[in-house]
Amino acid sequence: MAGPMKGVRIVELGTMIAVPAATHLLATQGAEVVKIENVAGGDDLRRYGSSRDGMSGWFANANAGKRAIAVDLAADAGRDIVLDLIERADVFVQGYRPGSVDRLGLGYDAASARNPRLVYVSASGFGADGPYAGRPVYDPIIQAVGGWAGGQTLADGSPSLVRGMVADKVAAMTVAQAISAALVGRAAHGEGQHVEVSMLEANLAFNWPDVMMHETVLAEDALHLPNLLGSYRLFQCQDGWVSLAAGNDRQWGSFCQACERDDLASDDRFSSPQLRAQHFTEWYDTIGDMVRPWKRDDLIERCVALEVPIAPVYAPSEVVDDPQVRHREAILEREHPVIGRYRTPRQGARFGRDATETPSPAPGHGEHTDELLAELGYDGARIAELRDAGTVG
Repeated sequence: MAGPMKGVRIVELGTMIAVPAATHLLATQGAEVVKIENVAGGDDLRRYGSSRDGMSGWFANANAGKRAIAVDLAADAGRDIVLDLIERADVFVQGYRPGSVDRLGLGYDAASARNPRLVYVSASGFGADGPYAGRPVYDPIIQAVGGWAGGQTLADGSPSLVRGMVADKVAAMTVAQAISAALVGRAAHGEGQHVEVSMLEANLAFNWPDVMMHETVLAEDALHLPNLLGSYRLFQCQDGWVSLAAGNDRQWGSFCQACERDDLASDDRFSSPQLRAQHFTEWYDTIGDMVRPWKRDDLIERCVALEVPIAPVYAPSEVVDDPQVRHREAILEREHPVIGRYRTPRQGARFGRDATETPSPAPGHGEHTDELLAELGYDGARIAELRDAGTVG
């Protein structure tokens, strides 16, 4: 497959989103990815959400562009297969709890002994050590500890979760970036290394500039204005909802003009960024009152003409029909041999020189087992023996 990562070989041992979404991103950029799954049914994500014939849409979108092999990691022969794959790889990324892969004989020391140039990435919920290191983790757990839930307070002050796997996806982006950085480092100094990614730490770093803004400046005489993100809200028109952000004085004045409320542009409570921050709840309440009489599309047209940032609020089913989304072909329709016709997004980065190709469909459970074993030098008799023993599936 073409792309800037062409020639990079990645072996993935992960489930759900944090690791698979990272390697999927790199696969869309040209990397060759081999996904290792257990023989008992594979990645749990295959069975989550909307699905057809045993494959979910989640799995199809997070695992396109990969080949899959099903291996019993508890068997010595299964461990040897993974080490054979690692020996020929540039990157091995695993998302097991700390210590698990070491007990399987697939820890960093064992892997780097077979391949000293290997970039070995360990992704876990809380990191390799500490009081939480051994705990099982899913996305909402990290949202709770990492500041997401406490930063999304409702009107009554209660915390709430982002209704998406945001913590997992932040971790996935961090894993993908760390792999790319480690490969750049290897190109410079010629050596592999062990890279550790903690979901918690990835999300803390992601949240720090804004969600955690009051935890940065510690001086006693610091000016701490209300965190305007805490008052974020959407606004209801006559026939729908909008999101808008009159972020500076010019935009605020233009928004007042668009709503035919020029008197509010010079209101003593709202006439400067500092004053708007001090009266943030009142300001947002006022915006709500200004928006309510208007039809959604009429207000958007008036605001766009005056360069006020505004957008309609879509249900997920409406996103695909947005004019900008359609113009950019940001969402594609593809055919999958199992789930049939399905939608998948383009990735956010487009490369001018290293143009990418559409990745292959997400693999079936163990779909490429025989193919990959043959590439490793296993003959037909040995593959049959492994299959009969339940070591591969």
